[in-house]
Amino acid sequence: MSEFSLNQQPQPWRPGLTVAALVAEQGHAPAAVATALNGRFLPRDQREATPVCPGDALVLIQPITGG
Repeated sequence: MSEFSLNQQPQPWRPGLTVAALVAEQGHAPAAVATALNGRFLPRDQREATPVCPGDALVLIQPITGG
């Protein structure tokens, strides 16, 4: 089975998977997280058109607020 990693955890890959779909599946509002794909920041407006491929490493980063 083909896999990719999400926050350093192996996940099953499936055809047609996009970064935007993964953000939604994880229960995050698009504006609530930053994304990095294979070590590079991925702007929010590019998530829908960016496929997740086998072997990719996706990181979802939630800002921490407070003091």
